[in-house]
Amino acid sequence: MSQHDSESEVTCTLTEEQEAKGREEIRARLVEHYLGSEDHESGVVVRFDGTDTSLEALAEFTASELQCCSFAAYEITVSPPFEETRLTVSGPDGTTELFRNGLVDRLEVASA
Repeated sequence: MSQHDSESEVTCTLTEEQEAKGREEIRARLVEHYLGSEDHESGVVVRFDGTDTSLEALAEFTASELQCCSFAAYEITVSPPFEETRLTVSGPDGTTELFRNGLVDRLEVASA
């Protein structure tokens, strides 16, 4: 699992106000690019279209997440034929559930 200690506490450090603002940011910047997600061994893979706009939004989102969820590892992948951009989030037990509830479910609801 790379550099993250399996004993790290899996918790988001955002306040309710910051979380509400983040929810709006997710909706505004990422939802129109969202393609789907799947769980993986120690986290979640979230798929977006392969546009420059989605890559920029995803990079900004990830930089923000580093501040509140430093227990997780983030990997943005863009590969030929550049039709998709993937965000893989992994970490200790509980990471999948936290990001499924906090990110994926919000994207699912907003894109419906």
